[in-house]
Order: sequence, then structure tokens, then C-alpha cells
Amino acid sequence: MLNSFKQMKIKETATLNASTHRFRSIFKIPKATRLFDIRHSIFDIQNASTHRFRSIFKMFKATRQFDIRYSSVRYSIFLCSIFFFTDSLSAQSPAKTIVHGKVIDAKSEEGLPYATVQFNNDAVGTRTDMNGNFYLESGGNPQKVKVSYVGYQSQDLKVQTGTQQTVTVRLLENSVDIKEVTIRPTKYSKRNNPAVDLIEEVFKHKDQNRKEGLDYYSYEQYEKLQFNINGINDKFRKRWYFHKFQFIFDNVDTSKVNNKVALPMYLRERLSKMYYRKKPKDSKEILLAERQTVLDDDYDVDKDGVSAYLSNLYQELDIYAPAIGLLNAQFIGPLSGIANTMYRFYIVDTVTLENRRYADVFFAPRNKSELAFMGNMLVALDSTYAVRRVEMGISKEINLNFVTDLHIEQDFEFVGEGANRRLLLARDAVTMDFNIFKKADGRSFLATKTAFYKNYRLNQPIPDSLFRTQQRLQRDTGDITHRSREFWRESRYNPLTKREQGIGDMIDSIQRVRAFKTLIEVGRIMSSGYKKFGGIEFGPLTSAYSFNGVEGNRFRFGGRTNAKLVKNMIFEGFGAYGSLDRQWKYYGAVTYAFGNRRPRRFPMNQLMFSYRKDLHVPGLDIENWQPDNFLLSFQRGVNNKMVFSRSLRMDYTREFNNGFSYAVTTQHRDLPAAGILRYEFRNPDDPNNQNRNLNSFEAGFGLRYAPNEKFYQGTTYRLPMLTKFPVLSLSFRMGIRGVAGSQFNYQRISAKLRKVIFIAPLGRSELTLEGGRIFGALPYPMLEIHRANQSFAYDWYSYNLMNFLEFASDRFGALTLHHNFNGFFLNKVPLIKKLQLREVISFKALYGKLGSANIPSASNNLVLFPSDESGNTLIHTLGKQPYMEASVGIANIFHLLRVDYVRRLSYTNLPNVSKWGVRLSFQAGF
Repeated sequence: MLNSFKQMKIKETATLNASTHRFRSIFKIPKATRLFDIRHSIFDIQNASTHRFRSIFKMFKATRQFDIRYSSVRYSIFLCSIFFFTDSLSAQSPAKTIVHGKVIDAKSEEGLPYATVQFNNDAVGTRTDMNGNFYLESGGNPQKVKVSYVGYQSQDLKVQTGTQQTVTVRLLENSVDIKEVTIRPTKYSKRNNPAVDLIEEVFKHKDQNRKEGLDYYSYEQYEKLQFNINGINDKFRKRWYFHKFQFIFDNVDTSKVNNKVALPMYLRERLSKMYYRKKPKDSKEILLAERQTVLDDDYDVDKDGVSAYLSNLYQELDIYAPAIGLLNAQFIGPLSGIANTMYRFYIVDTVTLENRRYADVFFAPRNKSELAFMGNMLVALDSTYAVRRVEMGISKEINLNFVTDLHIEQDFEFVGEGANRRLLLARDAVTMDFNIFKKADGRSFLATKTAFYKNYRLNQPIPDSLFRTQQRLQRDTGDITHRSREFWRESRYNPLTKREQGIGDMIDSIQRVRAFKTLIEVGRIMSSGYKKFGGIEFGPLTSAYSFNGVEGNRFRFGGRTNAKLVKNMIFEGFGAYGSLDRQWKYYGAVTYAFGNRRPRRFPMNQLMFSYRKDLHVPGLDIENWQPDNFLLSFQRGVNNKMVFSRSLRMDYTREFNNGFSYAVTTQHRDLPAAGILRYEFRNPDDPNNQNRNLNSFEAGFGLRYAPNEKFYQGTTYRLPMLTKFPVLSLSFRMGIRGVAGSQFNYQRISAKLRKVIFIAPLGRSELTLEGGRIFGALPYPMLEIHRANQSFAYDWYSYNLMNFLEFASDRFGALTLHHNFNGFFLNKVPLIKKLQLREVISFKALYGKLGSANIPSASNNLVLFPSDESGNTLIHTLGKQPYMEASVGIANIFHLLRVDYVRRLSYTNLPNVSKWGVRLSFQAGF
């Protein structure tokens, strides 16, 4: 088979299907330049300045016979002669020929990505970007430009030598019409396809080529990540809100490929040391230094969260991996085990580099909507079948939000000797262009990550002590975010450009402009709901007004302090009043962080005291929402059965960098009934019933383990990021009778496990398992009142067709499963796939039991279960059959909206229940 590979050469594209292969390109770039980005290398050595230095060097060689000791005058004349002749020669050197433009389909006028563009009589060539744009430059004497593309007729265009010109190339499909008969190329086939055979060999030999096939390895990595605002034009610069910001445009840069002007806005540099062990499999990254250009602390930006989020978007790229993680999604790699079912492969050329022959393989997804790549790779035509270079991107029709372009380049170099010799990654670059409406034109965010890899150490044992912790990313000793300028100058693998150096100065200047501060403040109000006045913030605005069946109209006013007032303490509170019950509710808390750190910042080490007097709906526990949020006022059914909770609480929380944390809690609660809820006893004459309130005192602790957890954190919230690592939490609480009037002795234990499972190409699942047990006799408000949701918003962790106070247990186990197919099925439906919708399903099951000790009876004299106006008992116990509900839905409607049809599968014969419903939610993401 190797001999057959060596005999392969480029054939006419008439053997390919033009209609289905329009995203495939033939690479005819000369051998010597195949592994380089021609736009950044060939052009530089052919410009006029280079010719000038070559002329100087030649003249210097010719004059070495002169003895400059004869006369300083002769030496001066000689130098003047050099510069005179240099200027003359440079003036006579030909001007550059520059051609930039776009290659499009002649019928649809859509840009053709990865088309080959080259000067016919020059060793210069390039490829178009994802939108068909290109830039070509030569210092020679080119006469024509040749444009070729798989499935299309090649085209030659005359060019004017020594000038700059813009062209639009319209290519016709390679088909022949004879009267009413159209002859087209045959369809793609895996059988007798040498490219497919070659890729299978690459897959078989991947452990011999990828670094993960070694027992140990380590290397150093320098990474540079930059964000630009792309598409800056004169009209944009002259807008009124930029009048005081004109200085930011001093650092703009123009792309030679598409002529778009980019404004640098963010820069992050990282220096790391990477370690890997095969058995047991583990990897570690030691972060040696990090530098970001971000806003000052006064703007309350989570710098670590920003860095973690960006790292989560740009995960490590392994071309040999079965799935490649980018943008919180899993792409099927072109060298995965199922690549031949997901991709089409073509060998378009063979090249020789450093006395080795390589096949130039083009690959593209069979379905352009799938999360897969299109591009080229160079594969060694020897017994190694190693990959030397990869360049790939995405289809315009891919089911991916907000991303108009994604381009990846990876270069591999030989490292090691003998059995350890490998083609290992030396450099990779990932470029992403983000646009809300996915328009190629207009402004966008252009993000570019470039990484360099050096100092590989292969199969040299690494101490086991390095792998003791489960945390993959570890910080080196010292303050890694405050390294000196001298350190960075010595550590960078390549220096920063002038524009990159100016980003920090621009960020410092922009923060002093009043208009910018106003813009940031508006964004803060919209995201957090709080308005800042120096060291005090008022809000949240979303809870300023709400309504329910007990309070009627609820009006709330509150606020909190921030680090500007006291760095390591937060004071917060609110007051609320109901127009129907005419009662005041209030809350106050103080949080103190040890070590002069900010409260609620990871890793937390803080103490909190709080007192609350407020209404509470038993079983209402919707994550990331305030219980009195205005949107939760809209409920199905009647919400007039509540508890007036009065609680005094103390919490101590301690977090560690390895993902482990613990919390110690004490709480005293007084729970009188509110609304139409009443506490009734079977023996009303019992003297113990005189106290109609439920009083308890409890103490407990919680443990949590979340290895490699990543999140962005605000003052009162954390937004977790998707990772494959589980999150485990355990809790124990104990009630003590007699303390502060407490009436009950009990013990409560609970556990929860959450895990995200990526199943490319079938999407991802999120699994939650939880369970708990209560020991002791308790009234129903203190039992496990299972989470219910009576709003019209879909909640992931509550039961969306369960009513408040419907089920109570003293022992339970629950399973929740959500799965997002990411459009796996809808991507294959004509027309519908253009909407980029995604299928979602969920299933929830709850097992529970209520022991006889907690069922109200004459012997225990517990509070009777409440009834509705018709005399129906509200609280029920779960029997042998679990409570179950399932949903099917469509997500990514307008890239934001999700609609679920929810079906209740059990206990449908209970009164006042809904068997089905439609729920809405907002989910923004890639």
C-alpha cells in the first residue's frame, strides 16, 4: 500500500462530485514552502529592504581586498559609495505585485473556503479563508494568478506587475451540459479510496506518534491570547460615543486578507510547565506566570474567572483525539475512530520535505452542519504515518452559535532519538471570529490564541509526588500574576508587537474616561441588578416589586457594601412590605473574610452571621433566582400556603485550591404558619399544643469536592463552566432539643453527585444523583419537602409538574438526567437544519418514603397534613412507584430560547395536578 501512496499525483477534479465537494481544495503550493504560512515568510524575504541588504553584502565582499588602513577619507568615500549604490539598486528593484480579493461560486456567489491561489510563474501561493478572501504578494514578475478548487473549473487571471489590485474570482462547477443531459463526477466512495486507507493507517499508528503514547513526557509552553474588535471603519470611529475615546484607535491593525481593521482590546500571556504520566494516567500543568490586561479591581471583574473561561473555550488540541473540545462543545476529530463515517478524505498531492515524502490529505464533514472540521493535513508516507502539519476550520453551515470563523493551524517537529523519536507539536494557532448574528460583514470579536512548545523531555520518569492532587492546574510558588517586565522579556518565545504592547496603556487610559465608567455601570446594573454609589450598592432591582397570594403586592428595598468601603467585610440587608398581609419582612447579614481577602472570593475563608424574618414557600428552591424575583410571581395555581420563617444563622466556609471545601453551620429557626396554612393537631387539648410555632436549633457541617472546577464569580453568585469532572457534596445536620426553646431532636444526612458526560457526536448529558435520610420525628414543614416548580419557566433541578407541598419524605433518592443532542438529528433534515435547532430531552425520577414516626397520629401528636379548600389532603407520601416526569424540547431557537413539553408520568390521579405542560427558558451559549 505504501508504494501505491508514493505513485499518487494530482488528478483532474472531474472524478469528484462538484455539488457535494465544493469545500475541497487542491494544494499546489511548491514543496519548499508547504509547511509555512507563505503570507508571513516568503513575502518578507522578497521585499525591497531585503534586496538592499543583499546588495550591501555583495559589495562588501567585493571590497574586502582593499586595505582600509590607507586613508580614512577612502573609507568614508567607500561608505558613501555603498549607500549610493544601495539606493540606486533598490530604486531599480521591481515593485511588489499585490493581489487581494475573494473567490466565490459563480451561481450562488458564496465564498469558497480553502481555494488555492498562486502566481503561475512564481513560488508563491496561499489559500482563501472561510469566507473566500485571500491576499497574495510577490516581489518577482508574475503575469497571471491561477485559482483552483476541487469540483470547479480552474481559472487564470492576468495581473498587472508591480501594482496593487483587488479582484473577485467567480468559479464555475466542473460539469458538462449536453442538451438536456448533465454529466457530473461520480459520488464519493470509501471503497478503493487510498485516502481512506491512509487515514486508517494513521489511526492505527497514533500511539506511536502522539506524545500520549509515551510513558512520561514534559515540556514548556508559552501561550498568547488576544481579543480584538474586528471590522472598525471610519463611520464607526466617528460615532458620538467615541468622541472621547479616539486614542483607542491608535493601535488598530488592518488584515491583509480581508482588509478588515481590528482594534486590540485584551491580551493574556501564560508560561506553563506540562507533565504527563501514562500509568496511572494523569497530567498536570504548573502555571509559572500569567499576565492579563484587564480592568482595575474597582470594576469588580473576576480576573481568574475571565482567564478560566477563556481557557475552557480554548482547550488543548490533540489532532489524534477522538473528540476535540472547543467552545464548550466536542468536535469529532479527523483522526478519531469514527472519522471515516463522519468525514470525506481525498489525497490531493504528494510533497517532499527534508527528504521525506508526505501526502497532502483534504478532509471535510459529510454533513456540513455537524460539529466537525474541514481542512488539510500532511501525512508521512513511511512506516510512521505521522502528521507533520494540520490546517483546518469549520463550515459556514455548522450548528454553532455566534462563531463566523474558526481556524486552526498546527506544526509538528521531530523530537527525541531512537524509539522515543516523535513528530511533536511545536506551534499551534487558533483563531475565532465571534458575531452575534453570524454575519461575515460588520463588527465582531476576533480572538487569537498562539502557543509555542519547547524543551520536550520524553520518557524520563516524573516523581509521583507531582500527581498526588486531582487538580490539573496548579500555580507555582510566588505571585505569578506580578512577574517583572524583565522576567517576561526573557521568558517570551517571541516578542510582543508594538500594538500588543500598547493594549495595557490603552486599557489604563480608557478607565479614566467618564463615559466608559458610565457604560460599565449600565452593564453592571443589567447583569447584577445593583446600582453602585461608591462603597454601597442598592438592589437587586429585579426584586424591588413582586406579588404573591399572601403578601399581595410586595415592595422591597435593600443593598450591600463592597470592597471600596471595607475590603474584607460585606454588610447587606433589605426591608420588604406586603400590601395584603401588612407585615414587614427584613434581612441583615455581615460576612468577614480572614487573611484580609475579599469575601466570597475563591478560595473562601470566611465567617457569616445573618438574621432573616421573611416568608418562605416549602419546597421552593430554584437555583440562581431570588425567591421574590418578579418573574417568579407568575405561577400556575394558587400560591397562598407559606411559612413565616424567623432564623438566626452562623456559617463558616473554608475552600482549598484542590477543590475540597467544608462548611460549619448553626441555625435557630422559628416557623409560624402564614397565608391560609394552619398548624392543626390531632389532640388540640394537649398542653404541648399551646405553642403553635415550630422551634428548632440545629448544628451541622458540609463537605464538597469539585476537582478542576472552573467558574466565573460575582459578589453573590458563581457561574460554573462545563467540565468532565464530577462534583460531590455531603451534608450532616443535627437538631438539639432544649437549646433556645428547640422542640426537636433529629439527624439529617444527604449527598449529591453531579457529572457532565460528553458523548460526541451525540451531544452531552448532565447526570445528578442525590439522596438523604432523616432520623427522628418531625412535623411536615421540617421534613424533606421535595422541590416543586409552579412557574412557567423550566427549572433543571426542580420537578416542573409538581405542586408546592405535594410530596414529603424522611428518606429519598432521586435521579435527574438532561441530554442535549446539539442538533444531531435535526442537522440531517433539509431546510430545518438551516435554523440550527437542537434537540433536548430530560428524565427525572424521585423515590421516597415517610416512616410511621413522621405520619401524624394520636401517639406522636405531630402537626396534621394540611388540606385545600375542598378538603383534599395536600401532602402525600411516595409509595413503591416513584414520581416521574420527562420532557422533550427544542433549544437554540433564535440562539437563545428553549421550549420544553413536559409530561408527568406517575401520580396523575391526585387532585389539582397537571399531566402535561409547556415550559420556557433562556439558554445562551455556543
